[in-house]
Amino acid sequence: MENLTFEEIHQQFLLQQQKQKQQQQQLFISCCSLFLNFECAKTEENRLVILYILYSQYANLPLEQNPFLDFFLNLLDNCTVIERHFVGCILEGTLSGIANLTPQEVCTNPSILPTTTKEKDNKHIAILKLKVAKLIDDPNIVILDDQIIQLLSMAGKRPLTLSENEILRKEKLSDYPLSTYVLPNELPALINLNQFLAFDILSLLLNSDKTEEYLQAILDHPITLQSIESIHHILVHKKTSLSQDFIHYYISNSIRSCDQLEDGLIKDKQVKQVAKFIQSLLEQDIISMTEYFVEIQAFCVSYMKIKGVVQLFRLASNEARQINE
Repeated sequence: MENLTFEEIHQQFLLQQQKQKQQQQQLFISCCSLFLNFECAKTEENRLVILYILYSQYANLPLEQNPFLDFFLNLLDNCTVIERHFVGCILEGTLSGIANLTPQEVCTNPSILPTTTKEKDNKHIAILKLKVAKLIDDPNIVILDDQIIQLLSMAGKRPLTLSENEILRKEKLSDYPLSTYVLPNELPALINLNQFLAFDILSLLLNSDKTEEYLQAILDHPITLQSIESIHHILVHKKTSLSQDFIHYYISNSIRSCDQLEDGLIKDKQVKQVAKFIQSLLEQDIISMTEYFVEIQAFCVSYMKIKGVVQLFRLASNEARQINE
């Protein structure tokens, strides 16, 4: 076996299992036997072979799904320099680079191993240990992903790409301290730049300890189509409870935003969106006509020629008539 490469030894191991007609579960048992024999291995070459097989047997899976990952990580605290470097190759996924080397070559000249750093990266090791604990002990363990944190921090500064949005969509964002990564003064920009992300996290932010700051930031910035759609989404679809004071101020600002725009397509879109927004809140009983009738009536009279406003005016008139009756 001295002249066999790591991969040749691995293939011999697989061939032996096939001869014994081992099923996948029995293959795992055979790997467990190797694991149990690791400490008893007489030479470092044999120990490296065991590590190679335990990794290669599951190399087609994400590293955190390798059933022996916990063993690899714990070995870092009690192993030789070569073994530590070898485990580093496992953590970085570069172990395939030594497939055609023999164990003796590696032990004689460790410098031929690929350069690694992750076995020295305490943060990376800690995350992997958390993933192992989540898989084995507690599925409720929360693991914060640096990439997710970075994307959340950038969302108020630039539009995220489709792939970046997909990454965020697959993550359970409620596990993250969102108010740490999205500050109140950044929220209006995030809403305008990344509306779909805003749909997902706005209600979470408004349930944080910075609720009033986020609401004030929304009121302090110009009302946009994206802002109206986002507030509508959390009120109607997410059933987020917002104070009537905020809603009243927001509706007043929305109406005022229409008055401040120059006549044209942009203004028409804003008016239609505001009318649709107010009508939906009335229909959902989120606001009461008695508190808004004067404002709504004045808004409708000002923009009666724009499609969509007539429907709101009729709704307002009908509700006002019912109230008077």
